[in-house]
Amino acid sequence: MNTRNIFSFAAVLLLLITVSFVNAGTEGKENQHSQKTSVIVVGHGAPAKDFPKLKEYFKLHDSHTLEAEQLEDELIHWPRNEKNDEYWAGFIKVINAFKKSNSFHSIHYAFNEMCAPTVKEALMEAVKENPDVIVLTSIMVTPGGGHSEKDIPAAIELFKEEHPDIKVVYAWPYDVSDISNLLLNQVYKFVK
Repeated sequence: MNTRNIFSFAAVLLLLITVSFVNAGTEGKENQHSQKTSVIVVGHGAPAKDFPKLKEYFKLHDSHTLEAEQLEDELIHWPRNEKNDEYWAGFIKVINAFKKSNSFHSIHYAFNEMCAPTVKEALMEAVKENPDVIVLTSIMVTPGGGHSEKDIPAAIELFKEEHPDIKVVYAWPYDVSDISNLLLNQVYKFVK
């Protein structure tokens, strides 16, 4: 199994565990609240295998030139399917399972990099649902991660500056003991 597949498996596994935890006892809770809550689950994102300019993208990635930005936009919006992006396909399966909980006004997804929709795009999509609050959470649950601690909050702050009348909450950081308990419960399923 290559590094990308291991990363994809681990990320989807963590989201599955998180969805199981969230769904435990939340079935239909949206109806119990007067507040319309839209949720955005943010995944990492991965490049599509069939993107023809992938080497060029990684070569220019940190250059911050116009050419690099255009190439990144092309990669982000490259069509995805189960064959060209297994991470995307696995993430979408988890999101679809999450939606079946019927616990929230609307549920959306975003990717931090290399895939669409971006956090900004997902926020704009959620606004169309006219929620009272938008709550974002990330499958990147461990402390110390640059995406969860810097990139996602920065995207949220930019959105808030442009839309000060919309309440946005970032449901992060995760409590380390909650993460540990989720992982322990998953391991126990295989050893008992």
